[in-house]
Amino acid sequence: MNEGQPIRLALDQNFPTPLIRAVAAYLPDDVEVSSLHQIDRRLSDLEDRSLLIALRQLGWNGLITNNYRMLAVPHEIAAIIKTRTTVVAVEGLGHDPLRAVGALLLELPGLASRLVANRSNVFRLVYRRRTPEDAWDYLRAVAERAGRTPEDLWNDVGVSNEELKTAVLD
Repeated sequence: MNEGQPIRLALDQNFPTPLIRAVAAYLPDDVEVSSLHQIDRRLSDLEDRSLLIALRQLGWNGLITNNYRMLAVPHEIAAIIKTRTTVVAVEGLGHDPLRAVGALLLELPGLASRLVANRSNVFRLVYRRRTPEDAWDYLRAVAERAGRTPEDLWNDVGVSNEELKTAVLD
């Protein structure tokens, strides 16, 4: 990657490019993202090893993919290492395009500054759905920090039935 130039990342053919195009104006300035189809239609027909080599030959720094399994294939890992490619592999979200793009969007800001020069850089994005937490747990923590019981704090700040019934908007 040239100093001052954006990192150029290709989106593999299975990545939801319409969603990326929809948010393109909000992507970090130091990252350029284009689909394989936009770069060269022939890239979509290549096996991953050849694809990584071709991208490097075309001046691209890396690949964004839902095919995280490539990180377990020796021939493909060898191509990643030799080409010093940056791979952003989104695990387990390929069938949910909104979540896959969301995981990528969380990772892109500051990505270029986290790259280690003269080596391959792999970012394996694993996102798991979270279970909800009870807001009482937060009230307990706030009360504890204040040296109070949750019930005592609730008596001071709780929403009364009267307040709940009173119209906020006229």
